Amino acid sequence: MKILLIAVNAKYIHSNPAVFSLKACAGEFEPYITVLEFTINQQPSDILREIYKKKPDVVAFSCYIWNRTIIGDVICDLHKIMPDIDIWAGGPEVSYDGLNVIDEWKLRGVMVGPGEGTFYHLVSCYINGMDKSLPSILDGNGDLRLTLNQIPFWYQDLKDFEHRIIYYESSRGCPFSCSYCLSSIDKIMDFRSVERVCNELDFFLKNSVPQVKFVDRTFNCKKDHAIPILRYILEHDNGVTNFHFEIAADLLDEDYFFLLQQMRPGAVQLEIGVQSTNLQTITEINRKMDFDKVAGIVRKISSWNNIHIHLDLIAGLPYEDIDSFSHSFNDVYALYPEQLQLGFLKVLKGSAISDNVLKYHMVYTSIPPYEVLSNKWLSYEDVCHLKQIEEVLEIYYNSGQFSHSLNFLNLFFDTPYDLYDALALWYEEHDLFGVQSSRVRKYEVLLEFGLKYISGEESDDRQKELKEYIAYDLYLRENMKNRASFLYSMETWKDRIHDLLHRESQCHTLFPELSQCNYRELMKILHVEVFENIFDKPVFVIFWYDRRDSLTNNCIVKKVEI
Repeated sequence: MKILLIAVNAKYIHSNPAVFSLKACAGEFEPYITVLEFTINQQPSDILREIYKKKPDVVAFSCYIWNRTIIGDVICDLHKIMPDIDIWAGGPEVSYDGLNVIDEWKLRGVMVGPGEGTFYHLVSCYINGMDKSLPSILDGNGDLRLTLNQIPFWYQDLKDFEHRIIYYESSRGCPFSCSYCLSSIDKIMDFRSVERVCNELDFFLKNSVPQVKFVDRTFNCKKDHAIPILRYILEHDNGVTNFHFEIAADLLDEDYFFLLQQMRPGAVQLEIGVQSTNLQTITEINRKMDFDKVAGIVRKISSWNNIHIHLDLIAGLPYEDIDSFSHSFNDVYALYPEQLQLGFLKVLKGSAISDNVLKYHMVYTSIPPYEVLSNKWLSYEDVCHLKQIEEVLEIYYNSGQFSHSLNFLNLFFDTPYDLYDALALWYEEHDLFGVQSSRVRKYEVLLEFGLKYISGEESDDRQKELKEYIAYDLYLRENMKNRASFLYSMETWKDRIHDLLHRESQCHTLFPELSQCNYRELMKILHVEVFENIFDKPVFVIFWYDRRDSLTNNCIVKKVEI
C-alpha cells in the first residue's frame, strides 16, 4: 500500500506544513506515506508524471485558493491514466462544499476541517483493509480531532527545507469574527504548550534557520502563551533567525513592549491587519479595532528601529468607496511601516461575507482566488486602477529602495494616495505596466515622473534635490560599477575623494572595522559620492556594502563635511 500526500505551493520558497503534519500524525503507518511538493508554476503534465512514477494506491491533495485550478486539471488526467486509485482532497478550498467537489472531481472523498486525526483514521482503514467502510466526507471536527499538543514536531531534518520558508504553528483558531476570514468559523482555540514551543524553536535556533513564520492567526490573543515565547526568543537569540508573527496590535501592552524593545534589530517582524480605517466598514465586517490605539502602538514600536512592521489593507470591503479607501490608505501610510500590503477581498467559500454577496452587489471571479471585481461602492474600473496603485506601491514603497525619494516627492502632493495615484497613471500613460525594467531604470522612471510635478520659482533647486535623493537611494542599495545616466560628473571631485580615502587608510577613524585595509583595498570596498543639496551642508557620503541595516537592507554610510 502506497499513499501519496500532494502539495502544490504558490512559490518554490514556500512549503506546505499541512502535508508534513498529516504524515507526522500517521504514527505506525508513516512508512506507507510519501510527500510530494510542487508549485503552481509547474505544468500539470509534469505533476501528473511524477505522481504516476510513484505508482500510488491512494492520492490525497492539499487544496487552497492558489492551487485549486491546477489540482483540478491534474485530477482530471489522473483518472485517465490511473483509473483504479482512490483520490482524496482536503483543505479550506474543499471543506465547505465537499459534496460538490466530490462530484466535480470524481473523488473517493473529502477530508473536512482539521485533518491530522482524520488522516490517521483514513490511513489505518486502508492498511487494515477497511477502506470500503469509509464515508465520502470525513469530518475532523468531531471525535477524530487531535489537539496541537498531540501533533508531533515534523522538522526533524531540514535538508528538504533549504532556501525555503519554515512555517510553524503554536496556536490554531482565532477569537475574532471578521466576516471575510475562514478562521472566524471555527471558534475552538487550541494552543501548543509553551514548553513544547520553546523546545521546538530551539531546534530552529540551533540550526540557524533564516526565518520562522508563525502561521497562528493571532499570535498574541492569549498573553500567557505569547509572552513566554517572546521571552525565550529574546533570551536565546542566535543573531540570525527572524521570527514572523501576525498579531492584533491593540492587544499589546507594557509587558509586550518590555520584551519587544529589547529584541535584536531584525529578530522579529510583526504583521498587523488594519484592513480599513472606515468605522462603518469595520463594524460591518464584524471586526473589532481601535485604529487610534493601533496607530499609537505602531509609532511606539517603530521608534525603537528594531522591528519590521507589515500593515495590511483590503480593497473591496463593504462601505469602502474610492474616497474612503484613499483615507484608509493615507491613515496607514502615515505610520510608515516597512511594508504596506494593498490586498483585494477574496469571497471565500464558507465565509460570512459570502452570504451577503447580493446585499453588497458583490461580483467576484468565478475561479480561485474568488477576488472581488466590483461591488455597490467600487466599480470594476475602480478595482482595475487600485490594482495599478498596488503594483507601483510594490515597486516603489514595499521594495524599500526609494524611501528618501518618496518622502521628498510627497511634498508635491496633497496626500500619499495622490502620489501613488499619479504614479500609476504615469505608468499607464507610458506603457510601463508589464515591462520588466532593470533596477536602475526604476530609479530613472521615478525621476522622470517627479520632474513633471516639480515647478515654480524654485524648480531648478528642487529638481537638483530630487536627483540627489534618487541617487542617494540608488547608492544605498546598489554597489554601482557604472554611474547612472542622470547623475552629474564627479570629475571635479576626483582628487578630493582620493585624498579622503587616503586619510582613511592611514587613520581608520570612519571605518575602524577596515583597519587592515590599505588605500587600494579601500578604493575597492568603499564608494564615495558628493551630495550638495539634500543635507544641511555639502558632504561626501561613503557607502560600505559589506554591512547592511537588518531592517532596511541599506548599506552602512558615513558622511564627511566638504
